[in-house]
Amino acid sequence: MPALELSKLAQQLAPVFGELPAAIVILDKDSRASYFHGDGVHGNSLFEIGSVSKPLFALLASQLVMDEIWSLEAPLSEVLGKDFEHHNYSLKQLLTHRSGLPRLPKNLFPQSIDDPYASFDTKAMTQALMMPIGHKGNYVYSNFGYGVLGWQMAKELGVTQLAMMQKHVFNKLRMAHATLSLTGEVVHKLQGHDHFGDPVSNWHFDSLVGAGGVLASAADMANWISAYWKKEDVDIKTKSILKASLTSLSDDMVYGFSKGQNGRYFHDGKTAGFSAMVVFDPIQQLGVIVLVGGERNTNNIAMSLFSQLEEKEK
Repeated sequence: MPALELSKLAQQLAPVFGELPAAIVILDKDSRASYFHGDGVHGNSLFEIGSVSKPLFALLASQLVMDEIWSLEAPLSEVLGKDFEHHNYSLKQLLTHRSGLPRLPKNLFPQSIDDPYASFDTKAMTQALMMPIGHKGNYVYSNFGYGVLGWQMAKELGVTQLAMMQKHVFNKLRMAHATLSLTGEVVHKLQGHDHFGDPVSNWHFDSLVGAGGVLASAADMANWISAYWKKEDVDIKTKSILKASLTSLSDDMVYGFSKGQNGRYFHDGKTAGFSAMVVFDPIQQLGVIVLVGGERNTNNIAMSLFSQLEEKEK
């Protein structure tokens, strides 16, 4: 079992989570321990993971680069087509939020403020891509950018984004319950809550699903993160893709994840009703996953638990 005791973990975090559904997974080499909080929450309960979706989409981008379908350095306009020649940033710049694309599309006008991405369809995406963009090279965190990434990869492969992610990512990583929260689709997931603890609407996505539309369980997330070091759990090509996806693309980023000087890889995520955080170190073979159906500081929780885990290992 991982070094952190679950009974101690429960005592620490029960007051923090209150009545919110939550799940924590501690990964320690070949073992894992899971803590679930809230009525009916279990290992296969689905959470919105928000922007933690980005490294999953970036993982597929790593495969396209490995297969020489896309190039890290070539202008994205080469794959977008002749109508989008002003998108002269590289895939590397897109992955590291240095493409010049804004945080959100300029034509994102939600039909419902409670579900802001649901109505942004292929037509809206095409219109957004026709608009002028900023200067490449400067860091601007861009949900739009990762929306473009997912949308264009699906076009490249000739499939829907859901089919793409199921075949090339979820199935390969044994994320058996993971799916995408798509407009018009009904998926049984946990109830999310706002800052006051009141229930809020789930988010749904269309073209911009790469920005933050993955639904995943604690078990799904654990299988994904542990695969960075438990190589026997995935096939040979997936091992290579996972390794390649941790290649530095900038001083502080790999494919989708931020990388700290301490060797930690991490990403957080938020939707209207959910918070998520992942941190791991593939060399030490340690990881922490925090999923909450509400607004909580999952970053602090995960980093604190990870530091405790490191101390126990010394």
